[in-house]
Amino acid sequence: MPRPCRIAGCHGEVLPALAADGVCLRHFVELVIERADCVRACCIDSQPADQEVVDWLLGDARETARALSTLSGGATNEEILELLLCLANLQEYIAHHSLRLNRIVH
Repeated sequence: MPRPCRIAGCHGEVLPALAADGVCLRHFVELVIERADCVRACCIDSQPADQEVVDWLLGDARETARALSTLSGGATNEEILELLLCLANLQEYIAHHSLRLNRIVH
């Protein structure tokens, strides 16, 4: 039985590749774009970015996008392209700009 998206009021279904995040594809794309925009804003403002967010974007989110691209009927080409372009642009931006991270101490 498909799991519903954890976002209040959303009736979207959580695809297997998105189970760890608990959101539907539409909300996953929004989450990636929102977090990438926050990281870029930190760079522009010379503020440290959250290390966990950067790690998630360049690790988990990228792998999830790749997994989604292999599913038939899971995501449209446009959605996958939007995700991959957002993540590639962020990686390129980080490579050419100074990025300070808030180190998480456990």
